[in-house]
Amino acid sequence: MAQIAMIAGLGMMCLSSSIGAALMMGGEEETPAPTTPTTPITPTEYVYEFIVKEETERQRTHNDWGLHITNIEADGVRVTSEQLEINQEPVHSKCNSKAGEYDCEGDNYGMNDPEPVDASYKAATWSGWKEDQAKVGDKVFTITMPSKVSKFTIDYFRPKYVPGWTIKENGTVVLSTSKGANENTPAPIAVEYEIP
Repeated sequence: MAQIAMIAGLGMMCLSSSIGAALMMGGEEETPAPTTPTTPITPTEYVYEFIVKEETERQRTHNDWGLHITNIEADGVRVTSEQLEINQEPVHSKCNSKAGEYDCEGDNYGMNDPEPVDASYKAATWSGWKEDQAKVGDKVFTITMPSKVSKFTIDYFRPKYVPGWTIKENGTVVLSTSKGANENTPAPIAVEYEIP
């Protein structure tokens, strides 16, 4: 009989502990919120930042000129003025070409001026930065696209004007590259950047 009373007493203690805990938590048991599957949000635009990781070979060896870009394409199509934001203005030349072949149109930059298709060496336009520009850590330009880019192709005036880039997509680093060789040819040179 004493054992039955002891078991009953223990049962009452457990019951009173549960009631006390429920009262302390507001008196009601919480029900878990219904879960709904989450799907990743697709960005409405893709912003690509081009930040210098390594200065050009020309800057390193001669300390006289920075990068020189003649063309920028995203998935095979030249970027437009609306898609291209210049974060560091090219001081050496905004839009330049060799004398006697082709002049830049309007207020375009050489890297997106609508020059002739397959322009000759003298007809190619370019934008050029000076040696004290486009230093390591500088964001040179930003390209904003309505959809994800698989590949950028950038034409530089010569290999020695190719910097190493850190490329960010919507704030996240997606690619890191090395500078070009200390070479004058090919001129211009097309470098492809595959975006994962």
